[in-house]
Amino acid sequence: MKVLAIRHVRAEHLGLLEKVLKNMSMQIFYVDTAEGQRVQGDLSEYSMVVVLGGYMGAYEEDLYPFLSYEMRLMERALKEDVPLLGICLGSQMLAKVLGGKVYKGDRGKEIGWYRVHKVGHHPYFQHFPQEMVVFQWHGDTFDLPEGAHLIYSSDLYPHQAFVYGRAVGLQFHLEVDIPMVREWVSLYKDELVQEGVDASSLIQVDEEIIKTNTYLAESLIRELLGVPHGGCNGSG
Repeated sequence: MKVLAIRHVRAEHLGLLEKVLKNMSMQIFYVDTAEGQRVQGDLSEYSMVVVLGGYMGAYEEDLYPFLSYEMRLMERALKEDVPLLGICLGSQMLAKVLGGKVYKGDRGKEIGWYRVHKVGHHPYFQHFPQEMVVFQWHGDTFDLPEGAHLIYSSDLYPHQAFVYGRAVGLQFHLEVDIPMVREWVSLYKDELVQEGVDASSLIQVDEEIIKTNTYLAESLIRELLGVPHGGCNGSG
């Protein structure tokens, strides 16, 4: 089983999802579209496509033409019923592909560890709690696409997780671990200063939250792929 990961910024990788996928005997193939890389082969070769985060806006195709290319790939994945996971920017792009509007949020940037609460139900999220703590780093938001099922909301922005067919959009960063947050704090330190965010508050998090989110990430992936919990069907 192979996973295609579309990456916009080297530091915004699969994080703890990479460990989860490797433990499931899945091969990971990164494609850095911002560096000019393109997907080789057919999407049907992959068991899942993951579109990761980035500082770009889903509406900035003129500045970042590779976003248009990616959204065409996402349309193909939806059409061909390939499981698709969009995280942060990836979720906003998914919403746009499905007809939702993406725009700058009017309640400021959501940066840090925030609680999200469950507002809907779907089998993909059957093992997820009513409330959980997740990492956020975004200023844009989106309208929920028609036909999508809203699963999680936060106090600042209501559209935090949704399902459409075999596609899932996560506005929050379920994939981050502490080393990843440290790297982002260093990389985007100017933005933190500008937004008045205390960098130390981002890296001071209970390890139990990371463990819980790792378990939930694996649960979501297994549900998306139809792989039983505690085992993996096939490899390679």
